[in-house]
Amino acid sequence: MGRQKKIIIVENDIPMAAKLSLQLNNLGYHITGIFSRAKDALNFIEQEAPDVILLEDQLKGQLNGFESNSKKIALSSPVLYFDKNKTESLQSFLSAKLKNQKELLKKEISQSLGHFRKKAAKSTLKDRIFVRNHDKMIKISLNDIHYIEADRNYCKVYSRNKKYLLVCTLKEVNDKLTNKYFLRIHRSYIVNISHIDEIGSNHVVISSHALPLSKNMRAELFQHLQVI
Repeated sequence: MGRQKKIIIVENDIPMAAKLSLQLNNLGYHITGIFSRAKDALNFIEQEAPDVILLEDQLKGQLNGFESNSKKIALSSPVLYFDKNKTESLQSFLSAKLKNQKELLKKEISQSLGHFRKKAAKSTLKDRIFVRNHDKMIKISLNDIHYIEADRNYCKVYSRNKKYLLVCTLKEVNDKLTNKYFLRIHRSYIVNISHIDEIGSNHVVISSHALPLSKNMRAELFQHLQVI
């Protein structure tokens, strides 16, 4: 289960709450408190917030009333209401409830990331990169880049007029280059396919430089080219 879920129980029938606590412990949950009144539970939550509040259904009104009074305590923990008279197993109940919480959280995170990506896509310039050169950041137009070569934990960027050394791996560069004209044709090379002058059986030529072409990348390369 990983980290134990911290749960507090709010149940006015103390023997029932103790029995519930024992069952939860056996299921791998950690009970941090048992309370017969919602007010006492909320005072405790101010000091130590649990992962889940397990509240007997009949006490729901107490909790709602307390939330609306002058103390205005904001609950950050999910509240799961249960009916002690129902016969469904506690494990099934908690699994379903916690799964719902997890699915809601995943949906919220996904929506937030989607919004962030859309915002980033609108604001990011796609036709250039900036690389560090001594104490400055130099702009390189993506169209000017001919190919990029791995050099252990560094990369060499060969542009139309100059060579740049980047302090990062080829994989990191490949992950950031979203332009459709860049393709990793070998474990040590990324090329701008618009600058390819010649394709051999195991190499490509760019600006009179022969660069190795992996067998498993040859077919993918041709998918990006118009071949007659």
